[in-house]
Amino acid sequence: MSQGFSAAYHDRGLGRGHYTAWTLSSGAELMRAVNPSIGWARARHDMALALHLCLGRTPGRITRHVGDVRELPPPRVGLMTLSPGATDLEYEAEGGTRMLTLSLPAVTFTAVDGRAEDAFLRGLLPFRDDALRSVLLELAERAAQGVSERLYIDHAIAFLAASLAAPRRLGARRALGEIQLKRVLEAIEAALDRNPSSPPSLDSLAATAGLSLSEFTRGFHAAMGESPHAHLTRSRIARAQALMRAQPHLPLADLAVMLGFADQAHFSRRFRHVTGTTPARFRRGTR
Repeated sequence: MSQGFSAAYHDRGLGRGHYTAWTLSSGAELMRAVNPSIGWARARHDMALALHLCLGRTPGRITRHVGDVRELPPPRVGLMTLSPGATDLEYEAEGGTRMLTLSLPAVTFTAVDGRAEDAFLRGLLPFRDDALRSVLLELAERAAQGVSERLYIDHAIAFLAASLAAPRRLGARRALGEIQLKRVLEAIEAALDRNPSSPPSLDSLAATAGLSLSEFTRGFHAAMGESPHAHLTRSRIARAQALMRAQPHLPLADLAVMLGFADQAHFSRRFRHVTGTTPARFRRGTR
């Protein structure tokens, strides 16, 4: 199995940095790291690419070298950089950083009919992409809280890989046809009827539509104005509202488990995000 960027810390002790890493679907790896001033260090990973988001910096000069490309600008808070696999990455750092890094294997790009090397059409300089940043931060929040929703993770990895591999083509989205959309929505509701705690996978929904993973995620968003995961979350919240009306004394912790949320806190956050109010306030308003 390919090693993600955490290998640079585990095997090489990169700068005595402290890190936490999580293995995601398809062999992807998400890592949060705190890097002190390191003087000089060399790193390497063997994924197709790594996407780095700078979360914070302390004062001091930082210079990056990627293979033969020397003297690259330092990380900037809120901006992202890319690093290729099987390439020496060197750092000269008088200042510290806090970084969030997603390492993606080649299979994640194959799944969306893309090529990792196309991501480097962006170059190696820091860049801003609010959509990528938002998904990365959401992944990190869920990983840190031990929240693992298969559909969300599958969608997030597919979105990130497709966005990186085809940065100039994302604007041309073809919506799902009426029949395709009807089949997908019916499949989602049927799966939730069978077992609301076990949502359908993104692969199964793409197969229902007869499309590749990337075509499906873009086509669904173009047709519905939201991602498959966002739609699924709204459907589960709607079921939660119906259950709270029908069973006003059902504990919220039990309701969260019934609907497949990690715990009551996770359920409450998703409920408030969708409805603008908390489950407790909603319940009081129905009495």
